[in-house]
Amino acid sequence: MSNDVLSPERIADAVAVLRKAQEGDQNALQDLDRYFPEEGLVMQTDHARYLELAAGVGLVATHLLIIECGGWGASVETFTSDFELPLASVDLGDYASRADAIREAVRAATDNGWALAPEHQWSDFDCGGGEIHIPIHVRPTSTTL
Repeated sequence: MSNDVLSPERIADAVAVLRKAQEGDQNALQDLDRYFPEEGLVMQTDHARYLELAAGVGLVATHLLIIECGGWGASVETFTSDFELPLASVDLGDYASRADAIREAVRAATDNGWALAPEHQWSDFDCGGGEIHIPIHVRPTSTTL
């Protein structure tokens, strides 16, 4: 297994550490390298399970990233709440077109507990559409008594 692969069995633990790190827990920040060999590393893992668990524990400050790099790639990015420390980038896949990458990334997020920010909050960098950031937030769950 290469060092950028997070085994499915460790996803829940990794998400818990990410959550604690986002809340400012210094021990969790130090523990990140047990799950992610480098901060901000693109992980190859079961992205649907990651998204579902991350939504379940209420991870914050997260966005989808669509980027052109010889093709179109999509990932979900998890940052600390102050946006200064990238914690994890989970690869959602490579796509033939920008439209395919956006559609599939949005589907992965919305199918697994996340809501998209309104489109006017999306950021399209490089004026040519070479990098798109789509803020996503944990979808509120209704609690009925």
